[in-house]
Order: sequence, then C-alpha cells, then structure tokens
Amino acid sequence: MSRSDEFVTVDGIEIHYSAWGNSADPPVLCVHGLSRNGRDFDPLARDLQDDYHVICPDIPGRGWSEWADEPAERYTNAALVETLVGFCDALELESLRYVGTSMGGGLGMALAGGPLADRIERLVVNDVPPNPEADAEPEAMGRIVEYVPNPPTVGTLSELEDYFRDLYEGRFSEMTDDEYRRLTMTSARRTGDGDFAPAYDPEILVSGEDDGPDPWDVWAAIDVPILLFRGVDSDILPADAYERMLDVQPDAETVEIDCGHAPALNTPEQIEPIREFFA
Repeated sequence: MSRSDEFVTVDGIEIHYSAWGNSADPPVLCVHGLSRNGRDFDPLARDLQDDYHVICPDIPGRGWSEWADEPAERYTNAALVETLVGFCDALELESLRYVGTSMGGGLGMALAGGPLADRIERLVVNDVPPNPEADAEPEAMGRIVEYVPNPPTVGTLSELEDYFRDLYEGRFSEMTDDEYRRLTMTSARRTGDGDFAPAYDPEILVSGEDDGPDPWDVWAAIDVPILLFRGVDSDILPADAYERMLDVQPDAETVEIDCGHAPALNTPEQIEPIREFFA
C-alpha cells in the first residue's frame, strides 16, 4: 500500500489530505503543528497503514489546502475545530483514533473534550499544553510570533532546507539528512516570482480569541485513553505544565523523548508506543 492524495471541501475551503492504508480499516486522524502540514506524519502513517486507514490533512492555509479569504476568522482555534468536525463528517468518520502534534494536539483536546467526544476513541497529544499562550515559556511564544508571519523567500530548495534545519534542529527529535530533505520537499511552495517559501499562509497566526471554555477544563473533561508525548527540553510544554496535565489526567500514559519541541514521531521509539496504545 502507499499514500494517495485526496481533496474534500469543508465550509467552502478545499482541504488536501494524505490517505494511507485501506479505507475499510479503523481510521487514524493525524493533525500537524501550526506552520507544518500533513506530510509530517509520513513515517508514522507508513508504519500504521497495514492495520489502519491513516488520514493526514493539511489544515487550511497549510500545505496543499486552500488559503482562507478571511484569515482572522477562519484560522482561529475555534474555527479550525469546526473545520475538523466538518472534515470528519465529510469522510463519515464515526469513530477514530487521533494523533496531534503541537497545534494539532490542542485541537485534539478541544475535539475529544467537546464536539467529537463520542467519536474519538484514543487521543495522542504530542508536546503541547492545554493553553500554550499561558503555559509555554514566554521565549517560545516570542519565537513563534517572530518567525511564523515572516517566512523567507529563497531562490533554491537547498537554501530552504538550510532554513528548516536552522529552525528545527535542536528542537525536533533527531532527523536524518534524508528526512530533512523530505521535510523540505513536502514543505515548499513556489512564489509568484518563481522563488521558494514555506508552504503556509503567513497570516495563519491569529489572536484575539477566545470566548470558549477554559482549555484546562476541556482537558479535564476528556474521558478517553490519552497518550502524552513530551520533549524533555520542550519550551512549549515545560515541566510545570506537563506535571499539571498529569495531575488533571492521572491515567494518561506518557512518553518522554530527548529533544525540544517537538518529537517528530519518526523513529521506532516514538512510533511503537503509539502502535501499542492503539491496539
């Protein structure tokens, strides 16, 4: 089996997703981080595809999915939760396992503690607290605010690879040269001038929310098995927030990886716990 590229329109926005495995098998929904895309889950999906139908969408404004005409409305967490509910409805996913890295983990909490509480059977949260704006280290949020709205434009893919290495080495768990090359090839877009830039809308970072429930109350409301990943040097999920998460959800299983933010879910030591958790 191999990956296929699929498209579905949800609330007027076309969403691209990678699909792995047999559609008759139990679905696994994998949702990426803020400025990343669904191809980040290739190693995990390739490993799981013999037993599961693995679905890895590009969230709107990322990868090959459509950019929003109204970023301030369509890129909020609340809007993305609604988009994912619509995505699951469109694909008729009535029960699923969920893996979310960083932003995707936060969306998974919101879904499992809210509108998809009756559909998500198992939840993997990769290196994110319930409320990153308050729980993460201030330096981490400052870094995100600095780089996300200002993606570089470069003339060659080699230059773009250098940029991604500078951005992620020492934060992501260890990746090989081949993996960084794949990350670059799956994270690049041509600009109107023929140059290369990271494949996301520079306006994805929005603020000014939120009238929703307290994220920690949502975390407490989750009533399904949880597997929580943490990079031991993560500044997005620092130790105090991690311990608080476990105090609130004491039955959660944990995996700690020697890295920053975030484990790449690309090695046997990271993939096997997910496989065992889903079994």
